[in-house]
Amino acid sequence: MLMLYIIVAVHGAYWLGVGTGAGEARSWMLFEMPCVFFVSGYAYALSLRAGGAAEGAQYYLAYIAGRAVRILAPYWLYAAVCLCMLFLKGGASAAAVAAWLNPLQFGQGHTFFVLNAHLWFIAPYLGVAMLMPAAARAVGRRPPALAALMLPGALLILAADLTLHTELGKNVLTYAVWSVLGYAAGAGGAGLTRARCLQLFALCCAMLAAAWSRGWISLDMQANKFPPNPAFFLFGLAWFCVWSVAARLAPESMLERLRAAAWFRPFVEHGYSLYLWQGLGYTLARYVGNRVDAPLALVWVLAILFTVGLGMAAAPMESLRFSGQAKR
Repeated sequence: MLMLYIIVAVHGAYWLGVGTGAGEARSWMLFEMPCVFFVSGYAYALSLRAGGAAEGAQYYLAYIAGRAVRILAPYWLYAAVCLCMLFLKGGASAAAVAAWLNPLQFGQGHTFFVLNAHLWFIAPYLGVAMLMPAAARAVGRRPPALAALMLPGALLILAADLTLHTELGKNVLTYAVWSVLGYAAGAGGAGLTRARCLQLFALCCAMLAAAWSRGWISLDMQANKFPPNPAFFLFGLAWFCVWSVAARLAPESMLERLRAAAWFRPFVEHGYSLYLWQGLGYTLARYVGNRVDAPLALVWVLAILFTVGLGMAAAPMESLRFSGQAKR
C-alpha cells in the first residue's frame, strides 16, 4: 500500500504538479517515510522470530553484507541505465559515473528531470539497516510498549536537530527511531489503544499548532522533512495514530481482496524495485507527454505504467543474495 501511495500520490503531486492548487496543505500527505521505516523495523522483528536469535560478529557481518547486496545491487542497475541515458544525451563523464555509483551522491549534478529525485532514500535506508541489529539488542527481545519508546525517540530527534549538521545524519537517526518503533511492535511490544491514539493525536496537533503560532516552525512538511526535524516527527506520530485507528476499523475481507488483486501485487512483492524505477518512469512519461502535448492526467497514467513495467522487469535483482548471508 505504501509504495502505491508514494508512486501514485506523492510523486504525482510533487513531480508532475498534480494538485498544486492545494498549496502548503499538499505537504500534509508526506507521512510515507516514517511508515516505510516502521514497516521495515517490523519486518526485521518478524525475521528474527522466524530465524531465531543470532548474535556475534559473524552474524553481523553476514547481515550487513546481505543487506548491502539487497539494497545496492538494484540501485546500481538503475544507476547504470540512467548513465546510459546521460550518455545518449551527451552528458556522461567520469564524474557522472562516480556520482551515480556513490549512493551518498546518487547522481547529483549529473541528472535531468526526476531521474534521481527520490534516491536520497538509499543511503539512509542502508544506514538504518546497519544499525538495526544493535538497536534491536538495545531494545531487547521483550520490548517495552511503543508509548514508552516515543518520548526517548523524540528527545533523540531533538538532540540530532540541535547537534548534527548533515542531512544524512539526521535522516539516519530519525528513521532509525521509526524502525525501532516498528521493531518493538513486531517483537510484541504493546501498541496503542484507540483512546491513547486519539490522545496522542490531539497532543501532537496541539504541539505543532503552538510551535507554529510562536513562529518556531513552518507547517510546510516538505520543509520539515528535508532534513527531518522534531516537527516532522510529531507530524509522523499524528499520522501513525490515524492509521493505527484506521487499521482496526478496516474490514479484513477488504484487505484480503486488495492483497489478492493482480494489479496490486507488484507494489507488495516488488516495492523496492518500483520505488527505484519510478524516477525513470516519470521522466519517460514527461518526455512522451511533451512530444505529443498530452494532458497531465495522461502523463500521470503513463508514469505509473512505465514505473510498474520497468520495476517488474528489474525485480529479479532483488533476489540477489550474499553467499554468506544469514537466513532471515
